[in-house]
Amino acid sequence: MKGFHGFSLLCVLLFLLFMPVLAIGGPYSFDDNLSGDWKGYRNSLHEAGVDVGLSYTAEPAALLGGGIDTDSTYIHNINAELKMDLDKVVGIPRTTFLMKVSSREGDNLGEEYIAPAASPDGRYIYGEYFNKPQEAFGGQTTKLTNFQFTTRITDEWSVDIGRLVMNDLFLRSDLYCNFMNNGICGSPKGVFTPYALNAYPDATAGIHTRYRVSDMVDAKFGIFDGGWTKQNSNGLDWELGLNGAAFTGEVHLFFDRAEQGGTQNVIKVGANYHTGDFTNFKTGGESDGNLSLWLLLDWMLTREQHDPAQGLAFFGSLVVNTDEEIAALPVSSTLGFLYEGLFPGRDRDKLGLIFIHSDHSKYNTYTHDFVSDHKRGNELVVELTYNFVLRYGVQLMPTFQYIINPNGSEDISDATVLGLKFNLNI
Repeated sequence: MKGFHGFSLLCVLLFLLFMPVLAIGGPYSFDDNLSGDWKGYRNSLHEAGVDVGLSYTAEPAALLGGGIDTDSTYIHNINAELKMDLDKVVGIPRTTFLMKVSSREGDNLGEEYIAPAASPDGRYIYGEYFNKPQEAFGGQTTKLTNFQFTTRITDEWSVDIGRLVMNDLFLRSDLYCNFMNNGICGSPKGVFTPYALNAYPDATAGIHTRYRVSDMVDAKFGIFDGGWTKQNSNGLDWELGLNGAAFTGEVHLFFDRAEQGGTQNVIKVGANYHTGDFTNFKTGGESDGNLSLWLLLDWMLTREQHDPAQGLAFFGSLVVNTDEEIAALPVSSTLGFLYEGLFPGRDRDKLGLIFIHSDHSKYNTYTHDFVSDHKRGNELVVELTYNFVLRYGVQLMPTFQYIINPNGSEDISDATVLGLKFNLNI
């Protein structure tokens, strides 16, 4: 099956690289979508207020050395979405509707071969791996993700309500998914240990509001049902109150909103308090409530004169959980650089380098007699990527990762991972 996936991917790439480009106008083109505008029908739907999207992301990766067992895995995510301008469709002013469905298959390299939660002989039990080397994991699951309504009450004030993905709204940056490691792609993972905040493709019932206070300041706040981990995995279970609620806030300080393109110069300060119950590593029982705090920074260091979207961007994050008896990663931080348009003729390509550092809780000890005498340490992930942005909505990103103390396990050899992130907008 792995060989079949690889051959299929190669055939698709050869087809995309050599198929001639067709000139087309409107918001949909063959430059950004494999199927273009469907002979004009897609642009006509857009004008009528309806947008349909489909994308495929594949992340084959191989463990070249270190970990427990050298091997490879192939995982993928299919994302289908429908977005409607309800003013054009049914006359509800300033309101949009968004629905997404995600289908995933494959097992993550980290939990299978680098620091397995359990090996076939039951010898290794290292607990959940948060900084996984592939981000599009999730097993064999198809689920409803977003099902939300967004209303712009004024030009400065908007409200989202429905089934929401929390890290679409908080703890995020457009720079993060130019990498494949789940320690950064999506969001920095410190606030997910425990699951005090959810990430795509998980969603939960909630309400979120954003207000533009001034040219320099935005304020965001949300209230979310906290029991999504106890619901059925298909996303159709909307039962409320299974594990408290999450209260999340974030303030953005803009020094440059980058309205002409490129990275914004922005500092984001946020907090999340989840009222639910979480496993206490120290006592083996449960503890009530978890508080997470974070600081994010995106900054454009240099801009190319001919195109402000091109240049060198810097970004970083610091996530702190206040109780390490229930937080597997009490402190986690990232430091990264991304250069768009470094090479002549490759204006949309991006070269990235990131360092991910995680402090593992001293109370989160191993749970099996064979490994209970080992201690956790600090984990460091270094990832180098180059994202080729090609025609027909294709992005092809080779990635190299070196992981010191995988999953904070000092007794596991440092891991070397080679991977490829392939994304196709259809």
